[in-house]
Amino acid sequence: MRLNTTADPGALPAGRTNGAGPEALPRAWLKALLTPWTRRLAAVAFVGSFFFPVRGLGVDLCPLHAATGLPCPGCGITRGISALAQGDVELAVGANPFSLLVWPAIALLGLSALLSQPRVDTLERRLDALEPAFSRLVRVGLGAFFGFGLLRLTYFLVSRDWFP
Repeated sequence: MRLNTTADPGALPAGRTNGAGPEALPRAWLKALLTPWTRRLAAVAFVGSFFFPVRGLGVDLCPLHAATGLPCPGCGITRGISALAQGDVELAVGANPFSLLVWPAIALLGLSALLSQPRVDTLERRLDALEPAFSRLVRVGLGAFFGFGLLRLTYFLVSRDWFP
C-alpha cells in the first residue's frame, strides 16, 4: 500500500477513506487528541493518578452531581483511575467501570508524549487506515458510556439513593 503524498501530512493511504466518502479528511477529533499539549496533559494525569487519594479529591468535580446529587456518566472516573493506579480494581469498578478503559487510554496517550511528531503523524495515519471500523468502535464505546450513565442515573432516581 503506498501513501498518498499530497501536501497534507495526515493524508490517508491512497485509495482509503475514513468512511465519509472518497475525498474524506482525517478525523478532526483525532488530530485534537494527538496535539502535543493533549498528550502532555495525559502524561501528567497518568502520573498524577498514582498520587490522587483513592477516596476522592474532596472536591466535587461534576456540576450535575454538585447541583443534584445525581451521577453523570463520568462520575467516579477520577476515583476509579486513582484506584487502578494504586492496585484496587474492585474499588475502581465500583466507582465507574469505564475507568478500566479510561486509565489505559490516558496511559497510552501520555506515553505518546514521548514520541517525536513524525512518529505521532505515522500513528495518526495508521489509525485513519483502520476506518471505518475505528470510528464504529469509538461510537459503540460512547454509546455504552452514555447508556451506562442513563441506567445509573435511573437507578439513583428510582431508589432515591444518594450517589457517593
